Amino acid sequence: MSVHQKTFSVLMSVYFKETVSNLEQSILSIINQTLPPNEIVLVKDGPLTLELDNRINDFKIQYPNLFKIIELPENKGLGNALAIGLTHCTYDIVARMDTDDIAVNNRFEKQLNFLSKHPEIDVLGCNIEEFNSFPGDLKRFKINPQNHEALIEQIKLKSPFNHPSIVFKKNAILNAGNYDGSLPLFEDYSLFLRLMLTGAHFYNLQEYLLFFRVKDGVETIKRRSGVHYLRKELKFVNFAVKIGAFSKLDRLVYVTLKFPVRLLPPKVALFVYNTFLRKSSK
Repeated sequence: MSVHQKTFSVLMSVYFKETVSNLEQSILSIINQTLPPNEIVLVKDGPLTLELDNRINDFKIQYPNLFKIIELPENKGLGNALAIGLTHCTYDIVARMDTDDIAVNNRFEKQLNFLSKHPEIDVLGCNIEEFNSFPGDLKRFKINPQNHEALIEQIKLKSPFNHPSIVFKKNAILNAGNYDGSLPLFEDYSLFLRLMLTGAHFYNLQEYLLFFRVKDGVETIKRRSGVHYLRKELKFVNFAVKIGAFSKLDRLVYVTLKFPVRLLPPKVALFVYNTFLRKSSK
């Protein structure tokens, strides 16, 4: 398969709290790829600010054949927005991207090349480098295992992929039931569990092909801790048991190991994550 035959979509969702600067950096990193996509499906998850709308319109005018804009009348959350957006993707290969992250300029070329050589793979991720203000400022990296067996081995305690880094086969996602908007903050993890149950094959490139914006990390931890988060996480683990992805013992182990960390003060929790779950240099 030559580079010119590698057709694919990029799937994104934007909502009103995004900044114009972040969105612009993200989209430009897609457009300027060594292997750019054939289309960018951008879901407007509810009404946006005038500034965001104007910048999106500018991109649409500048690249009229590239953008497919899906406008939702109200904010439905990431899971619902992606589920709707996926049905509008033209191509069977779809790459995820968040509107505040920055893709390394050869990310898609590397991932599409790998998929063309390994057609048995349904979901392909990569490792990421976290950043605050600009790529490289934190020197902090998030790494997942490489092969399918190792990724499945960790799936009962943590998500096997960095969600914005994945490229996948559209049909595999639809076959697993698409994204689930009823599990906010766990729309990706729950999808990977359902994919596992359908027999989908996973792989994670051991290269850093995405810059993942975490700011100083505290705000991210606040969104993923506290009682409000525990309620959503408990709903997720009960869902995992219901569909047969977790046993009741798996649920007990998950809750015992992970729930106490959710109740730590955000700065303490951030220290735990950075010390034990991140690599500080390549």
